[in-house]
Amino acid sequence: MTTQPPQQPGYAHQPGFPQQPGYPQPPVPPKKRSKAKLGCLGVLAVIVIGGIASVAGSGSGDSSAGAASSAAATGSSKGGHSSKTNGSAKTTGSSKTAAPQQSTVDAFKAYVKKHESAKTREAAVHVTKVQGADKNNDILDTADIYTDYTGDLVSADAGNAKLLASAFADFQAGRGKASKNGLVTVYNADGDVLSNGNY
Repeated sequence: MTTQPPQQPGYAHQPGFPQQPGYPQPPVPPKKRSKAKLGCLGVLAVIVIGGIASVAGSGSGDSSAGAASSAAATGSSKGGHSSKTNGSAKTTGSSKTAAPQQSTVDAFKAYVKKHESAKTREAAVHVTKVQGADKNNDILDTADIYTDYTGDLVSADAGNAKLLASAFADFQAGRGKASKNGLVTVYNADGDVLSNGNY
């Protein structure tokens, strides 16, 4: 019959490790909680708190908007110098509308119509899009003119495209956007090059 050695008080006996007399076994550290469980709970708590905050925030925003509108109504009903200032500010704010800017293709066509020959004006009718005309760095500037022409480099459309490239150089110079190293390319409806020129 085997006898177990006596256990020392305060220390648990671990199976497989015989206890030595006079040498107490170190206590077993408690198991740590999994960080993944705490992380999931933390994320869930953030989502719930965020949802509550957004609901509360939207409600307070509505009430502040209502308070602002009621304050504006109170200010406008009082009369006096401050209400006139508020009324005029609202009037000018609502009447301000930005004038629509003319597109580059429309500006180019308008320039050709005003300054170029009849043959060039006829060619400008075929222009569908102008790109890169507003970006200049004088290193390597490129602009593209797209047309609805169906010809290629050896067709009659190539001559009209050359007129458009020349008119574009005049157009850029007239706008103060001429480039030292500018290259304009004219394309047909299929995206093939019809002509190019410097501007």
